[in-house]
Amino acid sequence: MTGKPGRSSKGLEIEVKLKVSNIRKLRARIKGLGFSELHHRKFEDNWVMDFPQKHLLKRNCLLRLRQFGGKCFVTFKAPTLKTAPFKTREELETEITDRVAFQEILEQLGLVLSFRYQKYRSLFTCEQSRGPNSVVLSLDETPIGNYLEIEGTLEMIRLVADQLGYGLEDFINQSYYELHVWNKPRSQHREMVFGK
Repeated sequence: MTGKPGRSSKGLEIEVKLKVSNIRKLRARIKGLGFSELHHRKFEDNWVMDFPQKHLLKRNCLLRLRQFGGKCFVTFKAPTLKTAPFKTREELETEITDRVAFQEILEQLGLVLSFRYQKYRSLFTCEQSRGPNSVVLSLDETPIGNYLEIEGTLEMIRLVADQLGYGLEDFINQSYYELHVWNKPRSQHREMVFGK
């Protein structure tokens, strides 16, 4: 949820990713549906922390520090629920003031950096989709390709995806770490960053 309107939050995150072949055309289609661009192509940096034995990864949990739009957030994501093709999980998130100091605290507690990834994110919201029908679109440019994340209710995700020309067969529920490993299976890099 980070990179979306920043606030302390706890809740159930339901989302899918969609592979994007033409960003310019998709951006125009998104705006044609009545979405307005809250952030345009802002750089985002992410640090995933875990214990050396990968206790969190083995439990399908995630602890992430993220810098986006001049703000920093810490996010914990619980194990993914079985709702294929959607990705559904509980998310706890809050803003922090000093990412480096917070990371040092985690390292003092025995956690290490397990994965770092970067992207340029454009964020879209829609006035007509507020409250229970709230939906947020994140257009991500990453070192392994471009993706659209749709976050909202199951019904709204299906509706918006359909309006953009995507079907259930296009839904991706992998994390960026899983997509990185799939795209670069021989890579020993724990980083999905630009310039590597």
